[in-house]
Amino acid sequence: MTKISISQAARRLGVHRTTIHRWIEDGLIPKPISEDVAGARLRYWNEADFAKVEDYKRQNYWGQGKRKNRVKRSRK
Repeated sequence: MTKISISQAARRLGVHRTTIHRWIEDGLIPKPISEDVAGARLRYWNEADFAKVEDYKRQNYWGQGKRKNRVKRSRK
């Protein structure tokens, strides 16, 4: 089973890690699996769940340079 971390996912998708975290927080993509290993929390997706993340990006993310009316989010 291949494990894809948030940082690896960001590199593969060509977005910033903060973007991935925002998508997770907003419930737009599945939450990664969390494991505590030697006092560190590891969060990752398997290939099947990462495919859902890729699909979301391909269908919904415009990225920098393209203007789309985005809803302003309020930070908590």
